Amino acid sequence: MVPESKGITAKILSTVDLGPEIEGMASRQFRMRMFTFEPGAVFGPLHDHKDRPGIVYILQGTITDHRNGV
Repeated sequence: MVPESKGITAKILSTVDLGPEIEGMASRQFRMRMFTFEPGAVFGPLHDHKDRPGIVYILQGTITDHRNGV
């Protein structure tokens, strides 16, 4: 069973509509968001980023990331 998210706040910092910038990217968006995780927070449910790449930068603390069932 995959737990739901808890202890997380999210703030959208910026968005870029990719349609006018890149051919074939209509209705696609690049978003920059800042997440704040409280101690013991859970980011769920499980999801993937197939055809939707993401970048994570940790400003402070440690995050455990589980991928492919590991």
